[in-house]
Amino acid sequence: MLGNESIYPIRECEFIEENNLVTVFYLNKHPSFIEKIFFRNQLKKPHKIDLDDVGSFIWHLCDGKNTIDQIVEKAKNHFSEKIEPANQRVELFINQMNNNKIIKLYQRK
Repeated sequence: MLGNESIYPIRECEFIEENNLVTVFYLNKHPSFIEKIFFRNQLKKPHKIDLDDVGSFIWHLCDGKNTIDQIVEKAKNHFSEKIEPANQRVELFINQMNNNKIIKLYQRK
């Protein structure tokens, strides 16, 4: 990602937290042709993703107030060596969530 110092991720889905772990609920906004034909009844039901401790920590920081660079630094401070290489892990998480329309990325100048 370029310009992480000005990109702000923000959550776009419902979630619950239990024992400091987050479960995200989202609708598949772009179902495949096969899903539309054979799983029509399932399309309105939310999918769920259970996040681990690192994902849950990052999820909470995706509030539109923290840049990606700030999230990386906070994750490094919180998890130290467990999250290394922190830049890659945080960016991968945010990219996956963004690709699935679970978070949105905003750029401020």
